[in-house]
Amino acid sequence: MAQFKTDLKRKIEPFRKLKDKTAKSIFAFGGFFIIISIFLIIFFIGKEAVPLFKSYQVDSKKNFLTNKEIAGAIINFYPDEYNENLLFVNKNGQLNFYNLKEKKVRYSYSIILLEGEKIVSSNSYPANTNRILALGTSSGRILSFNLDYKLRYTSDLDRMVDLTITPSKSFKISENEIIKFDLIEDTESITAVALDSKEKIKFFYKEEIDEDDLFEKTQTSSAIKVYDLIVDLKDSPTDIGLYFDKSSVVVSTKNGDLYLWNVDDETVELLQKDSFSELNINEITMLSGRNSMVISDENGLNSVIFLINNKLQKIRELPRHEYPIRHAFRGNLKKIFTSVDTEGNVKISSTTSGRELLKFKINDFELINFAYKDIGLLALSGNNLEINEFDIEHPETSIKSTFSKVWYEGFEKPEYIWQSAGGTDDFEPKLSLIPLIFGTLKGTFYAVIFALPIAILAAICVSQFMAPKLKNTIKPVIEIMAALPSVVLGFLAGLWLAPRLDSVLVGVIIFPILLILTAFILPPIWEKIKDKTQIKTEGLQFFLISIPVILVIFYFGIVLGDFIENTVFLGSFTDWLYQSAGVNYDQRNALVIGIAMGFAVIPIIFTISEDALSNVPQHLVSGSLALGASRWQTALKVVLPSASPGIFSGVMIGIGRAIGETMIVLMATGNTAIMDWDIFNGFRTLAANIAVEIPEAPVGGSLYRMLFLSSIILFMFTFIINSIAETVRIRLRKKYKEL
Repeated sequence: MAQFKTDLKRKIEPFRKLKDKTAKSIFAFGGFFIIISIFLIIFFIGKEAVPLFKSYQVDSKKNFLTNKEIAGAIINFYPDEYNENLLFVNKNGQLNFYNLKEKKVRYSYSIILLEGEKIVSSNSYPANTNRILALGTSSGRILSFNLDYKLRYTSDLDRMVDLTITPSKSFKISENEIIKFDLIEDTESITAVALDSKEKIKFFYKEEIDEDDLFEKTQTSSAIKVYDLIVDLKDSPTDIGLYFDKSSVVVSTKNGDLYLWNVDDETVELLQKDSFSELNINEITMLSGRNSMVISDENGLNSVIFLINNKLQKIRELPRHEYPIRHAFRGNLKKIFTSVDTEGNVKISSTTSGRELLKFKINDFELINFAYKDIGLLALSGNNLEINEFDIEHPETSIKSTFSKVWYEGFEKPEYIWQSAGGTDDFEPKLSLIPLIFGTLKGTFYAVIFALPIAILAAICVSQFMAPKLKNTIKPVIEIMAALPSVVLGFLAGLWLAPRLDSVLVGVIIFPILLILTAFILPPIWEKIKDKTQIKTEGLQFFLISIPVILVIFYFGIVLGDFIENTVFLGSFTDWLYQSAGVNYDQRNALVIGIAMGFAVIPIIFTISEDALSNVPQHLVSGSLALGASRWQTALKVVLPSASPGIFSGVMIGIGRAIGETMIVLMATGNTAIMDWDIFNGFRTLAANIAVEIPEAPVGGSLYRMLFLSSIILFMFTFIINSIAETVRIRLRKKYKEL
C-alpha cells in the first residue's frame, strides 16, 4: 500500500509542478498586463494633456512675388482666412482682391472719392461672419465697407475664395487728414474716434432709430454728435482707442500718459489722466471684445490695460522687446497679441496669462498684417510678400493660468475661475482647475464627515456587540448598499431629498445633537433597568427597540426645529441666514451631497472596518475581559487599536471613492465652480466637470485637453491616497503585530 502511494505520488508530481508553474505564469502575466495597461492609460491621458503647455514655432515660411504696379501704390493689405488672397487698399480708392497663386487680380472695386481726396489710413474689424473695412481719407471722412467672403470649390476640388464689397457708412469727422482712427459699427449705431493731422482728437456718434410703421419698419437717423477732445491734452497724441461701451475713449501721448474720456449724452468728461510709460506710447491695440487693450512703447514694453469702474488699470506686462515697438496686432479669434519691433523681432503672447507663445525674426518690410484666423504674419517689402505660418492652438493655457489666480477681463481682482464658454466669440476662456480641485475636496470632506462616524461605529457595534445570528443578517444588508447605482442616489438626492431638506433644515441640524445627547443619557438609565426587563442586549429584541427610539428622536428633532424656526428665526431659517450672515442658501448644496455621497461611502468603510475588527485575535479580547475590562473598554482600548491598519485602509478607500464620484455630484449640486467652504452652497468637482463638459469639448481643443488634465489630477489624487493608506497600514501593522 505504501509502495502504491509512493508510485502514485511520483506519477502525479510532474503534473502538479506543471499546474503550479502554469498558474504562476498566468497570475504573473495577468499582474504584468494590468500594470502595463495602467501605464498605457496614463501615457494616453498625458499625451492628450501635454500640448496645453507646449512651446510653438513657425511651421512654414513662404515667399510670393506680387504685381509691382498693384503693390507699389498701396497703403495697406488684408489677407483672407487661408492666406491665399490679399485685398490691396490703394491711395486712389482702388481695392484689388489679388490671388497669390494665380498672380492676378480676381476682383476690383473703385471707391468714389471727392476731388483731390485720397485714402490715408485703414482698419479692418470683425462683423458677424464677415468683416468691415474702414478707410480714413485726406479730407477728414471715414468710409466703411462690408467684406463678404464666399468659399467655393472648382470641379478639380481647388479651393476658391470670392469677395464682394458693398458700401456701408460714410461720414465726415474732421476737417483734416485722418491719421489714425477706431470704429465700432453695428445695426444700431456707428461710433468713431479719430486722430487727424493737426493732432486733434474727434469723437463721432450716430444712432440709427427703427420706427415701427403700421405696414413696415422705417429707419431714421438721430442727430450726429461730433466732439473735440484735444483741449485736455498736455502733450502730442500718438494713438486712440474706443472701448466696447462706445463712450469710453482712450488717448496716448508722447510722454507716456493715457487719457480716458467718457462721452455720453451731450457731456464730455475727463475721467483719468495717468502716466503708464516712461517713454512715448507708440500704439494702442484694442483686444477682441474691446474689454481691454495693450499699449506699446518705445522701450519695447507691452502692457495689458483694463477698464475697471471707469478707471484704467495696468494688469500685467507682456514679454519685452529689446527695441522700440513698430507694429502691434490683436488676435482675431484668440486672446493673443503680436508685436514687431524696429529690428523685425516678432513676439506673440497670451494676453490672459502673459506667457510668451512664439518668437521669430522677419526681414525688413514696408507693410505688415496679421492673418485673419491668427495663423500667420504677412510682411510686404516692395512686391515681395513673406508669410510666416504657425498655429497657436492653446494660447489661453499655461501652468500659471491653470493653477494660480488670474486677472480676467471684467473682474476687479485676480481670481480662480472656471468658465469654459461664453455667449460671444470674444469671450475669454477661464480654465483654472483650482475651483474644481477645491470642489472635489469639499464634497469629499462633507461626505466623509457624514459617513465616517456612522460606518466605524456601526462596524464596532456589529463586530463586537451583536449576536452572530443578527450580525449575519445586518452585515450583508449594509454591503448590498454598495450595489446601489450612484445615478439612483443622485436622482433621489437632487429631486427628492434637496427640496424636503429645505423645509426641515433646522430639524436636520438638531437631530445629530439630540442623538449624541441621548447616547450619553440613556446608557446609565439602561444599566439600572436592564435587569428588570426581558430584552437581551445582543439579540433582535434590542435591535428592534433601538430603531423606534432613533425614529422618535428624529421626529422630535423635526418638531423642535420647526418650533425654533418659527420663534427664533421668524419663520424662515434660510432668510435669516442670508440677512444676518449674508449666506445664500442653495437648495442643492454640500449638505445634500454629504448625505447622499455619505450613503455611497458607508458600505465600503463599514465592510473593511468590520472585517478588520472581526479578525482581531480572540485571545486579546478574552484576555482583556478576563482582566475585568468591560466590553466597551475592550472594544476601544484593545480591539480598535489592533484593527486600526485595516480601518485606516477602509477610510482611505472610502475617500478615494468619494473623490471619484460623478453622478451623485452631477445631479445633486448646482455644479457652480465656486470656492467656498459654506455647507449651504454648491460646488463642482473634477469628475462632474468632465461629465458636464465633455459633450461640448471639440476634439483637440483647449477644453478637450484640459479635461484630460483633470483626469490626470484625479488619478494623482487616488494614487497619493492609496500610497499614504498603504504606508500607514504597514507601519500600524508593524506596531501592533506583536500583540
